[in-house]
Amino acid sequence: MAENNIPVDPQQQPEFEFGPEIEVEESGFSFQPIMGFKLEIDGSVYMYSDDGNLEISLLGGALEDDHSIADLNDTLAGEFMENFDSFKLIEAGTDSIQEITGFLNRIEFVNAEEEGQGCALICSPYLNQYFFILVITSAEYWSNFGQAVYEAIKSLIRFYPQFESVENNEAVDENPDLTIETFPGLSAEEDFLLHIEKGDTSLLLAARSPDPDDEVYLSALIAPDGQPLYQYVPEHGSIESRLGSQLIQDNFGEMCFFFPRDNTLGLHPGDYRFSFGTRSGLPLEEIQVIIRSGRALEKQAMDLNLWIAVDDETFESEEQTDRIVSELVDSLSRRLSPLNLTPGRVEIFHAAPDELDAFSTLLVETDLADCSYMIAEAVNNRRALNVGLVQKLAAADETSRTAVTTGSPGMILSRTTPHGCIIAAWPDFKDNIPLLADTLIEQLIVFCGIDLEGSQQVEGQPLVLNREIAWRLRRHPLFYDAV
Repeated sequence: MAENNIPVDPQQQPEFEFGPEIEVEESGFSFQPIMGFKLEIDGSVYMYSDDGNLEISLLGGALEDDHSIADLNDTLAGEFMENFDSFKLIEAGTDSIQEITGFLNRIEFVNAEEEGQGCALICSPYLNQYFFILVITSAEYWSNFGQAVYEAIKSLIRFYPQFESVENNEAVDENPDLTIETFPGLSAEEDFLLHIEKGDTSLLLAARSPDPDDEVYLSALIAPDGQPLYQYVPEHGSIESRLGSQLIQDNFGEMCFFFPRDNTLGLHPGDYRFSFGTRSGLPLEEIQVIIRSGRALEKQAMDLNLWIAVDDETFESEEQTDRIVSELVDSLSRRLSPLNLTPGRVEIFHAAPDELDAFSTLLVETDLADCSYMIAEAVNNRRALNVGLVQKLAAADETSRTAVTTGSPGMILSRTTPHGCIIAAWPDFKDNIPLLADTLIEQLIVFCGIDLEGSQQVEGQPLVLNREIAWRLRRHPLFYDAV
């Protein structure tokens, strides 16, 4: 059972106890009821005090691909409050439950001439799954205990993966050159075998920890012929690698790996053996794999999703936005076309008001993962390079960045990846769209996990897209055969 001694300052400690944990069947979560409260469980959970001074609703379910959890938060809160005399939902940014970030609404209401307050939070603990919590009380009770009750309740929630994803089948139907699979996690002692068929061109892999703050690293990779391509011994800090000299690891609970990284070490038929580790010591939660097949000899295209989180008059009219997009596509085409690459479809998405407030200025060290989740939730085409335009990119050392990649390599075709986009500070590019094109190509190379060894790059100079790098890029599953 979870601990019940929860710090609640500056409010007073509510005078009640929690009962044993109850798992809500087919809803993907468990909770601990408040002793002495009325309790109704029917797919959802409804708890309330005898005096009606405190009401709590808990709900979990399947999240459809085209549904926004922010919109769902409004819908579920509205359904619960519809029989009250009047109520108002006020966007309150984000909050977290069990280290999973979600959207928060404050609630103000009037019922039977009595004023009340509360809050409603929604999050997505697993792919295609949501959890919703609503707590309302009288205004006086909320000022004394309400926030403390809310924190106490949500600290005792536990999540379970409940709803099978249909993402893979849909993605395969849309992308016949890709094989997309998600495997359940491994114990610390297990290896992961990945079978490669003749004709497979590349693989992109994401290994995920259940802890979103964890670091995940690759500890070994053995080729089908038994030759070690990479071995890392954490106890000694030693690395033996044909894939470069750096430790292959990543943060925010996910490590991504792209292969082949250059044109000297190709992908061969047979079983590749992977071993992984986590800084926390937890076993992996899942491994997602994307394998691309085909020779990638024809012109290769790459789609773009532009997610705009800036309050700028440039994007207030469709005509001006189309002009910016057209200039960006032309600039990208001039750089890509000589290497038989081309920009494909471009789609525009505008951040919702609550997202605009939360993500227009990003702290690089802490906010990139949440921004990646927000963009992934907004877009329709997931085989595309997600690019977020924000007002400011700030670092902990109080310096500013012009652009940053959330993961190297990054992941595509996933709504749960914290490493799924490139972020650029729009004020640095609004008067120089060709510079934005150059910057996106530099960040694209980083995002795709391309090894620059032997690519004739000059140290300290901007990355230059040349034939060696283009050879490596065109095999990445982000690209596809242009029609």
